[in-house]
Amino acid sequence: MLYVGAAGTGKTTNVKDYFSTLDKEKTIQASINFNSYTDSKAMQVVIESQVDKRSGIHFGPPLGKVLIYFMDDLNMPYLDKYGTQSPICLVRQIIDYGLVYDRDHLEEKKKLQDIMFSACMNPKSGSFVVDLRLTRHFTLVACLTAEKEILTTIYHQILDNHLRTFDKANADLSKKIIDATMAVFLGVVGSPQFAPTARKFHYQFNLRDFSRIVENIMLAQPGHYRGQPLGLLRLWAHECHRVWRDRLIEEADEKLYATFMTNAIKAFGDAKADDIFEEPLVYTSFVAACEGHEPAYLPIKSMEHLKGVLEAKLEEYNENIASMNLVLFDQAMQHISRIARIVDLPAGSALLVGVGGSGKQSLAKLTAFILAY
Repeated sequence: MLYVGAAGTGKTTNVKDYFSTLDKEKTIQASINFNSYTDSKAMQVVIESQVDKRSGIHFGPPLGKVLIYFMDDLNMPYLDKYGTQSPICLVRQIIDYGLVYDRDHLEEKKKLQDIMFSACMNPKSGSFVVDLRLTRHFTLVACLTAEKEILTTIYHQILDNHLRTFDKANADLSKKIIDATMAVFLGVVGSPQFAPTARKFHYQFNLRDFSRIVENIMLAQPGHYRGQPLGLLRLWAHECHRVWRDRLIEEADEKLYATFMTNAIKAFGDAKADDIFEEPLVYTSFVAACEGHEPAYLPIKSMEHLKGVLEAKLEEYNENIASMNLVLFDQAMQHISRIARIVDLPAGSALLVGVGGSGKQSLAKLTAFILAY
């Protein structure tokens, strides 16, 4: 089986969910994550590590079991000068002939038995062409982004279950927040202006962005929003800015994004754009923690208040770790808040892009210290 679809369409998740239902007495699974450096040698090492010698030149999983290899990002390996991808050619060889050659003694064959392959790939990244002599062996399945109605139903149920613990004014916002997020999501994903190019290589907008927004809105705690629906709307706007606006590198892109946001807030009825987007619009959980309270994801009172907290932590860092001469101007403080927001999440990973000396490393180190990592 070969699943083909853009990022965030659930290819890997579907395969792994299926694997979890298989009879462990009859099947074994092994995952191989391809990247641009994966070559046939590395691929063969992984394949051989999962099989045992049966007799003579025959190798395979324990008798009575079938071994299924799952190859993630099949089209990622680098193309050599002949236009081929060596790990893919090795897989084709195994499917066609059921054998590999011993790397140290090339005259020795190893026959592989009771193995199968499943794979997935994103046609928008890596090589756009995969060897047809391999793909002819696979049943191809296209994984499409779920339709608007399906996504709205899924995310509304998730958010609604969380907001039920709030007062009625806030609980009633769940569908409006999902509708507004959907409007911005469809605008960003569907706009040719936000398509990835060589200069905008990181303009990869997909369903995961929607999930991240909902995930962080669910950090809100009922006690902090009693009778204050505007606070929840500002949290929504903040998450949209962090997930989408932080990646934009051109003024024209930011203006188009602002148009999407302005149109989206019509879902909130009488709420005014000036109130929702009023600066400073920065939410953090470390300010409360640094002041001795329980960590809570809340808006900062002012940039001056945030500066006081960060300067105290910077002084503590300089005393305990190493001297770091940082000037905490507004943009640097906002960057610290952005990094903290990402790495504070489960499996949160951030890629900081900027010219040398823009503070990527220093701000990341200070943020890690603030979060006690």
